Amino acid sequence: MDNVKPILTVDEQIQHLKDKGVRFEIMDEDSAKDYLIKHNNYFKLTSYRKNYVKHPDGENKGKYIDLDFAYLVDIAVIDMLLRYMIVPMALDIEHHTKLQILRKVEEASEDGYQIVQDYIDSLSEQQKLVYEGEINRNRGNIYCGDIISKYDGNYPIWAFLEIIPFGRLVSLYSFCADRFADKEMKNNFYRLLTCKEIRNASAHSNCILNDLKARTASHDTNAGVTKALMNIKGMNTNFRKNRMSNARIQQIVTLLYMHKEIVSSRGVHTKEAKGLHEVMDRAYKNKDYYKNNPMLKSTFDFLKMVVDSWFAHE
Repeated sequence: MDNVKPILTVDEQIQHLKDKGVRFEIMDEDSAKDYLIKHNNYFKLTSYRKNYVKHPDGENKGKYIDLDFAYLVDIAVIDMLLRYMIVPMALDIEHHTKLQILRKVEEASEDGYQIVQDYIDSLSEQQKLVYEGEINRNRGNIYCGDIISKYDGNYPIWAFLEIIPFGRLVSLYSFCADRFADKEMKNNFYRLLTCKEIRNASAHSNCILNDLKARTASHDTNAGVTKALMNIKGMNTNFRKNRMSNARIQQIVTLLYMHKEIVSSRGVHTKEAKGLHEVMDRAYKNKDYYKNNPMLKSTFDFLKMVVDSWFAHE
């Protein structure tokens, strides 16, 4: 295989970065080695190099322009803190999504058992196999296995919501949107699909700020999210379009929007707002690191505008 690369020792990792033009001025080589041994792995940390450009020609061709090792460490910290906000916010959204389904079922005077059976019947044979696999994996689960045993195949909606994973919840939400002919629920379904991607990435500790270039999104931003962004004071149209054309930023902002729209608990909203502002404060702690990187600077500026508008300090 042509892409097989040997494992590098920490010393070799440092040398490889130096060969690529990475400086060790703010954080010296010994400190960098200590960091790579105790705090982060080389593969994950160096993925943030995607946010930096290389010299196109000349004696430094192929080397990074204005990249210090400390810059990579700083982005890694910001990335970690942002992921640690995204996961609980996704849990908030999941909880309130379940509440919304229950409210809709009650308002429509639905049979709590029949709606679950109708949902399962709506699945294709392949989809049913996937669903059954999800249920079977949880049969021995100490948290929801007893619910599965109690109802085993005849679940009321209030019990069903407690045993299904987030992806299944999003699927059920789509079914309910169609059943109740609820246009806003249908819009929320598409937004929830986007939330699911960034939620899963964050929960699995994937880097989320390591590729922030424009035009990586596979679809246009949801109309409701776009409208809300357009209403932010001082939001430039080109600025919005550029940043929201990045898949990762599109997913993060969609999750922030859904939290703002669907989470009805003021206390929860206030708590998450505090955490988001702390993340943004950390992003600006070493703002001089990014003064020569317009892509990173504009990303932090964009996220700050969104947080300041949608999650104002109490």
